[in-house]
Amino acid sequence: MYIELLLHYQGHLSDLEDRIVALANEMEEYKIIQSIPGIGEKIAATIFSEIGEIDRFNHPKKLVAFAGVDPSVHSLRQPLIV
Repeated sequence: MYIELLLHYQGHLSDLEDRIVALANEMEEYKIIQSIPGIGEKIAATIFSEIGEIDRFNHPKKLVAFAGVDPSVHSLRQPLIV
């Protein structure tokens, strides 16, 4: 019984994933995100769903800050005291 239920849920999840990809394929931004090496359909759809409308970010740094992937370099080195 549990195996049948699990198989049913897996089929339902697969259908939902297909619908998400089909909807995302209609958007140009989705294809741009997918052009990044290593980004496939599911990850691109996840990124796109998290970002929402890209136009709300008027500067790339704001998008980077929103995503939390700011590659700034921080030094923990203490100043030399003589």
